[in-house]
Amino acid sequence: MDRKSIFLALFIFITIIFSLYFTLEENPITPPKPTAENKELPEEELEGVNFSVFNNQQNQELKLETEHLKNFKDEQRMELRPLEAEVYSTNSNQLLYTLSGDFAVYHSNDQYLEIRGNVLIESDRYQIEAEELDYYLNRNYLEGRGSVKITGSEFNSRAASFNSDLDLRNLKLKGDNGQAEVDFDEMSED
Repeated sequence: MDRKSIFLALFIFITIIFSLYFTLEENPITPPKPTAENKELPEEELEGVNFSVFNNQQNQELKLETEHLKNFKDEQRMELRPLEAEVYSTNSNQLLYTLSGDFAVYHSNDQYLEIRGNVLIESDRYQIEAEELDYYLNRNYLEGRGSVKITGSEFNSRAASFNSDLDLRNLKLKGDNGQAEVDFDEMSED
């Protein structure tokens, strides 16, 4: 081999080495990260949380407040302990009612709120007390169970369970024996 061929081969060899070096520096080889599909995702726990849920179908904003929140992202649910909530009209910004309970689970995909333990709903027209309440936000629909007591300025009722819209227009009460108690003594005469 002559000198030119040796220098040319050496030049090509050095060029290949440098190109490999700089290519590996730009895109280093890293092992693939394991997918989280088979593993349980970690819980996120937060304290002193306030957030809003907007219900565009009912033109309402549900402002939720809790001392302790557990957020399970893989299941799209949030556990709130205890729950304090205010529901406002998005049209008039008027407070429609308040909700409270010892424990709640908000299912964000279904816009569904489960409230358990010392449930209380208060509005300017009525007050509902129960042990359990299921609130379907999109339908503006309530289902309550456990020593239900519904009072207003013109009525007082007790039942084992009830279901209704939030305006109590379609209120259905059920007692343990199929009968519910409604006390009309307090109703005012027109």
